[in-house]
Amino acid sequence: MIPAGKKKEDAQLTVMMSLLILILLTFTAGILESASIQTSKNIRRADTERAVESLFAEYQKELLEEYDLFGLDGTYETGNYSEERVLNRITVYGAVAGESQVEAVRFLSDGEGREFADQVCRYMENRFGIDIIKDLIGKEDEAKKQEEEAEKYQQQEEETEKKMDEILASHGTSEGSSEGSGEETENPLGILQKLKRKILTEIVLPKDRTISQKSVEGTPGISGRERREGKGDVPATEETGNEKLYFIAYIPEHFGSYISPGENRPLEYEQEYLIGGNTDDMENLQEVLDKIRNLRMAPNYFYLQTDETKKAEAKVLAGVVSTLMGNPELTDVVCQIILMAWAYGESVMDLRTLTAGGKVPAAKSKETWKLSLSGLLKLGTKEDSGASEAGESGFGYDDYMKMLFLLESKETLRLRMLDLIEWNMKMRLDCPFFQADACITKLRIQSTCRLRRGITYQFSTYYAYQ
Repeated sequence: MIPAGKKKEDAQLTVMMSLLILILLTFTAGILESASIQTSKNIRRADTERAVESLFAEYQKELLEEYDLFGLDGTYETGNYSEERVLNRITVYGAVAGESQVEAVRFLSDGEGREFADQVCRYMENRFGIDIIKDLIGKEDEAKKQEEEAEKYQQQEEETEKKMDEILASHGTSEGSSEGSGEETENPLGILQKLKRKILTEIVLPKDRTISQKSVEGTPGISGRERREGKGDVPATEETGNEKLYFIAYIPEHFGSYISPGENRPLEYEQEYLIGGNTDDMENLQEVLDKIRNLRMAPNYFYLQTDETKKAEAKVLAGVVSTLMGNPELTDVVCQIILMAWAYGESVMDLRTLTAGGKVPAAKSKETWKLSLSGLLKLGTKEDSGASEAGESGFGYDDYMKMLFLLESKETLRLRMLDLIEWNMKMRLDCPFFQADACITKLRIQSTCRLRRGITYQFSTYYAYQ
């Protein structure tokens, strides 16, 4: 017979063991439930991440092949961007319908084209490294210095032109006769005045070369229309101080110019468009020639001031002109006008060399100076052969284009490159639906998953082209 005390102890032990087993089972069940829920969360997150990654694998093939850029067409070849299309697309790859929404998105044109610039810089750096731009480092300051010198010269040139206009107005037209001379005397100042009014393309470019008349008028690019902007927070795109230098390396690889025009493109002179921003090739080429001429005028004029022989030639002609006009006191003023016109004429000769594929020295010497004073008076007339001498040392057309790129703002270059990309994608690469401001580069999806027994799980999935 078991004593009563022993029975009581056994009962207490049984109860305690039962409670311990219950607690252990509850703890185990809780762990299993937690693990089950976490597994469900991981599965949903993995499904969504895989779906978003698969979505970004549908990048625009033509954009990558032609411009080495990644972008997801958010219009899905409809021309109309919609978040619903993007969300519906990720359900094809396993995401649950109705659980996701776009929390943040960036387009190729966002930040005045910063997203585009980021891809260009990373592409060029990864492909070529820093060596491709090391020769350009510091050139921007040099280009700005030349621009400042050109601007100072232009101010001086404008003042001199006013004086020339006043002289011509008070002493007859360019083809008027001098008083008391008894014969018709052509005024060289009038000839030079007419020369400076001629369109540069008419007196610079070879007469046997056909100039592109292509235009994209009526087809606004990304820079000329209201742009769609992304939304939400994503990791910031850091700007690099070498952005324009990488652009200079990227541009010749992907865009044509007068020297190397692109084939079957909406605009043949694409690099000139980056500088001019006009809708037709002729205007852009004219603007580039004007800018290069301005850069060449100052060093050419400064050289003439150091060449005593040429200054003496100009002074003799100035004396003749002033005497024929009946005012010899104008000799010094007329001499400076002639020297400036001579510098202009030499700049035209430089442009002929550059557009023919030759090179021009940064500073002239007696050996490299091309235009005689008598040749200046024939420039742009029927007696002008239009021929150019091929230069083998100095800077070529491409070098001056690089200088002009350095002088443009990076925002302008970004958006104009996107203009060209859009036009080429639409008109040449058979992608009429393409829009840079609907081309997704970064995306953050917020998902709210409904698990069992009313449990919900919210998380974000971020993906970007790197």
